[in-house]
Amino acid sequence: MRGLLPQLVMRVLAAGLLTVIVAAGWVLWDTANAARRDAQTTAALVADAVAARPSFEGLAFGGVAPTPVFRDWQQFPAWSLIAPGICVELGPRDQPIQRRCGPYLAAATPPDWFVWLAERLGLVPEPVAVPVRTRYVSDVYVTAIADPGVIVTRAWSRTGDLMRVAVGMAIGGALLTGLLMIRLLAPFGILLRGIERLQRGDFASRLPPLRVAEFDRLSTAVNDTAATLQEAQAMRAELTRRLFTVQESERRALARELHDEFGQCLTATRAMAAAIAQSGETTARDGARIAEITGQMMDSLRAELARLRPPDLDDLGLRPALERMVADWRARVPAVRFELELVGPVDAVPDDLALSLYRIAQECLTNAIRHGAPTNVALRIEVGGEITLAATDNGSPRHDGAIGDGYGLLGIRERVDALGGSFALTPVEGGMRALARLPL
Repeated sequence: MRGLLPQLVMRVLAAGLLTVIVAAGWVLWDTANAARRDAQTTAALVADAVAARPSFEGLAFGGVAPTPVFRDWQQFPAWSLIAPGICVELGPRDQPIQRRCGPYLAAATPPDWFVWLAERLGLVPEPVAVPVRTRYVSDVYVTAIADPGVIVTRAWSRTGDLMRVAVGMAIGGALLTGLLMIRLLAPFGILLRGIERLQRGDFASRLPPLRVAEFDRLSTAVNDTAATLQEAQAMRAELTRRLFTVQESERRALARELHDEFGQCLTATRAMAAAIAQSGETTARDGARIAEITGQMMDSLRAELARLRPPDLDDLGLRPALERMVADWRARVPAVRFELELVGPVDAVPDDLALSLYRIAQECLTNAIRHGAPTNVALRIEVGGEITLAATDNGSPRHDGAIGDGYGLLGIRERVDALGGSFALTPVEGGMRALARLPL
C-alpha cells in the first residue's frame, strides 16, 4: 500500500484507534479508582453511623462474654450510606457477623475476555476495613468490599459505550479525512501529469493555476521549467537548422569549385592524353594510360559531387533524385532488392525540406546496408498532412551496435529534431524499421 491517500487514511485510523485504547485505559483506571473511593467512603460513613447510635448496641443472651450485636443497623437507609456495588460487613475483622450491600442497576454481562482482563489489571480494589470507635464495644470493624461482578460490569458498560462511540468516530474520521484529502490532493495528479509531459519532451503545455498556495507555487515552477526548456529547445533547433544550412551551402560551393576548376582540369588532361594517344608516337601508350586514369578520376569526382549536392535534386526535383539514388544502390549492391514507394505530391515539398528528406533517406539506406545483411530494403515516403519516411530491411533485428549509436543516426536525429519532427529506429519481425515524421 504505497499510495499517499491509503497510507494517510490508515495512519489517521491507527491514531484514532490508539486514542480509543488510551481512552479505554483511562476509563478502566477511573472505574477502579472510583470503586476504591466508594469503598473507603462507605466504610467510613457506616462506621461513623454505627458509632453515633449506641442505643442499637446490646448484650447477647446466653454468652459468658459480652458480644456486640447490631440488629437495628440493618434498618439504616443503604442508599445514603453504602455506595452502589459495595458490600459492608460488620463485626470482628476475621469473623464478620452481618453483611449488607448497596443498590446497583442491572447491566449487560461482560464477555469472558473482559473479565479476564479486569482480573489481570486489578480492576477490583482490595477490601477496606474501618474500626467502629465507641466505648461500648471493641474489636469491631466495618469492612467495605467491592463486588467484583458489579465493578467489572460497570467498567464494561462504560468502556463498551466509549469504545463503540470512539471506534465509530475513528473509522468515520478516517473515511472523512480520506474524502477531504482526495479533493485536497487532486492537484498532485495535475502536477504529476505535467512532469510526465516534460519527461516526454512536451514543453509547450502549461499547468493551470491551483487553489492551494503550495501547489500553485509548484505549478508555477513546473511552468517556468517548461518555458525554459521550450526556449532552449527552440534555440537548439534554430542553431541546428542554421548549421545544416551552412553545411549545405558549403557543400554546394565545394561542389561548384570542384566542378569548375578540378573538373575542367581533368577534362583538359583527358583531351591532351587522347591527342597523345592518337599521335602515333612512342608516347601513345602512356597517353592512353593517362586517359584511363583521368577517366577514373572523373568518375570518382562525379560520385563525390553527387554526394555533396545531388544534381537531380536541383535540376529535376525530389522524386527523380530519390529514384536515381535507389537506382544507384541497385547497381552498387545487386544482391539486395531495393523497393521505392512514393505516395502523395512528393515534388511539392519545399526545397530546404526536400534536401533534408533526401539526406535522411540516403542515410537510412546506408545504415540498413552497413549494419545488417539484408536481402530486401524498402523505402516508403508519404506526403500528406505531414511527411512520413519509413525504411524497412530484413537484415537482422540486432545490429552490431546499440540502437541509436553512430554518427549517421545521430545526424538523422539532429535533422529531424531541427525540423520539429520525430524519429525512431525499432526492431521489427526479421529486421529493423526506421521511421521519421516531419511536419510540412
